[in-house]
Amino acid sequence: MKNIPVLLLSLLLVAPWVGAEEIKPVRTGQGEGVYETVPGWPRYPEGKKLGNLHGDLAADSKGNVYVATGNTIQVIGPDGAYSGEIRTKGGKVFKSVHGMKVRKMEGEELLLLAMPRIKRVVAVKPDGTVVWQIIGPPEVPGMYANRGQYNPTDMDVTPDGRVFIVDGYGKSLVHIYDKDRNYVKSFGGKGKENGKFDVCHNILVDTRGATPTLLVSDRQNNRLQQHDLEGEFLRTIDASLGRPCAADIHGDLLAVGELDGRVSLYDRDYKVISRLGDEHKDRRKASNQIGPEHWHEGDLVAVHGCTFDAKGNLYAQEWNVHGRVTRYRKVKSR
Repeated sequence: MKNIPVLLLSLLLVAPWVGAEEIKPVRTGQGEGVYETVPGWPRYPEGKKLGNLHGDLAADSKGNVYVATGNTIQVIGPDGAYSGEIRTKGGKVFKSVHGMKVRKMEGEELLLLAMPRIKRVVAVKPDGTVVWQIIGPPEVPGMYANRGQYNPTDMDVTPDGRVFIVDGYGKSLVHIYDKDRNYVKSFGGKGKENGKFDVCHNILVDTRGATPTLLVSDRQNNRLQQHDLEGEFLRTIDASLGRPCAADIHGDLLAVGELDGRVSLYDRDYKVISRLGDEHKDRRKASNQIGPEHWHEGDLVAVHGCTFDAKGNLYAQEWNVHGRVTRYRKVKSR
């Protein structure tokens, strides 16, 4: 087979802004947390695009970014170009993935997927091999009247393999399983008081301290809660968020994505150091129907997922029928 000329190959990978006025990078944030957008990320071959987004994204140690769309999980390579999608060995795609993380378990990186429509969480290899799954809610008398009440939105695991699942679109409970995926206990439930949730949308195991803790995005209560691994309430980290939906950690830095169109950054002591994408207060935001004609580089609309890659670049995925993901690179302090 003849090699495709480099120029032709570059033309086949179409950035979203090709054919229009070139978009320039925009800086956002404050103090030690200033970032710059990377316009044109990701790049797609003709006929491919993001499509409707109501999911999450995650990055592995090799620089690949996985984007959960309505119909599949797209793989964006380290060069920013679309490189395929994840399928099972039988060729099936993973549809309607809501929450997603990449975690190393027993020496290999796995994608952890929460799929509320089919009432399960799944751990898969990047080649699509299903390693394990937990189907349905815990079988506890009186907890759920029927299967339809259970809608898991996210999960995470501790370094020793314990599993934590948030039923964000169901009863706002957090379910704990041991390393063998045996049910242990649940905590939380609907409410506004400490330790209760109103849509526990995302859960993140924070391993930066001497003892791991749980960070729960309590969306409709506009706060981020911290619990120990037994589910005991420790504190509210921030009660002034705009419907937090997602969170990730890189080094000492914690990022929290907000549906009201912002990403908040915190240091290891949970002190706010920057807010991204929220400089223009009069912009249209917090809706999945806002079209590209109303998007402005650097401004966020409705953040539903966020992640760091291995190099510390930050990504924000929006809840949007047209599909929007923004990549940020850190601006070095002078």
